[in-house]
Amino acid sequence: MKTKTIKSIILSFALLFIFSQAYAQKTESDKTIRSISVTGKAEKEIAPDIIYFDISLKEYQTKLGSKFTIAELENQLVAAVKKAGVPKENLTIENVYGYNYSWTKKEENKDFMARKQFQLKLNDGKYLTQILSQIDPKGIEYARVSQYTHSRIQELNQELQVEAVKNAKAKAEALLAPLGEKLGKVIEIQENANGYQPVYYYKNQNNMRSMAMADESGSMASDVEFKNIKLEAELNIVFSIQ
Repeated sequence: MKTKTIKSIILSFALLFIFSQAYAQKTESDKTIRSISVTGKAEKEIAPDIIYFDISLKEYQTKLGSKFTIAELENQLVAAVKKAGVPKENLTIENVYGYNYSWTKKEENKDFMARKQFQLKLNDGKYLTQILSQIDPKGIEYARVSQYTHSRIQELNQELQVEAVKNAKAKAEALLAPLGEKLGKVIEIQENANGYQPVYYYKNQNNMRSMAMADESGSMASDVEFKNIKLEAELNIVFSIQ
């Protein structure tokens, strides 16, 4: 019985010694790993090719006292979209409501005036002017950009990430060259999550600035402002030093 106890004690000490040696070697090995941490960046500006417009049409009373109906205005919009070669599914109804009060004359209208809001998806903003020009300007309450993006934004972002990796590697090699050191394998890669946004909004959307409106003379004013979409990729990479 004593012999078995002694053997168990010896075996326990032997295992403890082996584990302690292995840990000491690992710790020593970790200390000897030299590394360099760099940040790689890449950026690109692209013109949007998916643009969403909000268009609001409203009924109004003519000088003769008749009403230009929302149905007539909608027919004009649908016909203009078709003539511009835009797929009909790109035009959708967002909201329908009405009013019976004139903010300019501060009095109630005899007839209920309907309003209808649409969303129009285009690949180029130039088509909007063409479309709006075929609608009675007095029936256009507003037309503005709600958001815009690019059809290849995910693919373009991935390409930028590759460029960012190349940039990080080149930067690390340039820093080590004067020291006579060589770049080793990659130890860690961390992506900056704030590199890009998939959808970009019109810069004046918060103050509800109209992009095109009809004045009393029936003329159409336009202040469309598009900014290029700026994509950015940023990666933090840790390389070992040989």
